[in-house]
Amino acid sequence: MVIPQSSETDLPAPSRLRLDSRPLYVRAEEALAALLENGSYQPGDQLPPEPELAQQLGISRSTLREAMRTFEERGLITRRQGVGTFVNMPSPVLIDSGLETLESVDTLVRRRGMTIQTRDLEIEEKPASYRLARLLEVAEGAPLTVVTRTKVAGGRPVAYMVDALSASVVSVADMRAGFQGSVLDYLLTQDALALAHARADILPVPADVLQSMHLEIEPGTILLLLEETLYSVTGQVISFSRNYFVPEFFKFHVVRRI
Repeated sequence: MVIPQSSETDLPAPSRLRLDSRPLYVRAEEALAALLENGSYQPGDQLPPEPELAQQLGISRSTLREAMRTFEERGLITRRQGVGTFVNMPSPVLIDSGLETLESVDTLVRRRGMTIQTRDLEIEEKPASYRLARLLEVAEGAPLTVVTRTKVAGGRPVAYMVDALSASVVSVADMRAGFQGSVLDYLLTQDALALAHARADILPVPADVLQSMHLEIEPGTILLLLEETLYSVTGQVISFSRNYFVPEFFKFHVVRRI
């Protein structure tokens, strides 16, 4: 299906308006869907570069990008920054997990019989910002141990994670010496911390430039953000984390009982 070319600004000609008055981006999505469904491309195939695909569909690149962003949010395609756009596999979810039990991503992935790697690892001491100071119940400017990393499973970046702890709870030196891929798994080995529970909030957020770079996706791609505060048995805040998951690979649920 090809959308008749209109103009540089994608404004349809009056004659075309009488034939199809729907917005051009809607017709662009219809054309892209037809292309994916006519058997020309199989799951895992790479689509042509944007200029070629836009010409093939008879639309501008800006309209194509708008349609592709919608398809990406629906999980039909994946855009990998600097690599290209790929048709998604039928069942791309790697992890389907409940949130009732406090477990690390590493544990969840390994339970599925898969390997998980950590890349872009940074363990640094940073002063607490106003917001982190309030969340961690420390003084503004107090030293924090901050751990950032990208998690890779199935050969693809699946999560970008940032953990912050008071340096008085775990120093940078101790974290560097004991870290093996998961901050939570490390903390669970520290009996003196006496971990008790966590409060978690999950919400959709658009990827910023930093997250898109680490996850090899386009800026603005919707991610699942899991914000989690970890507490000890005495109510002390142990850590605060912001975990950005690619929805293509993760599905979370909660079991609610009477």
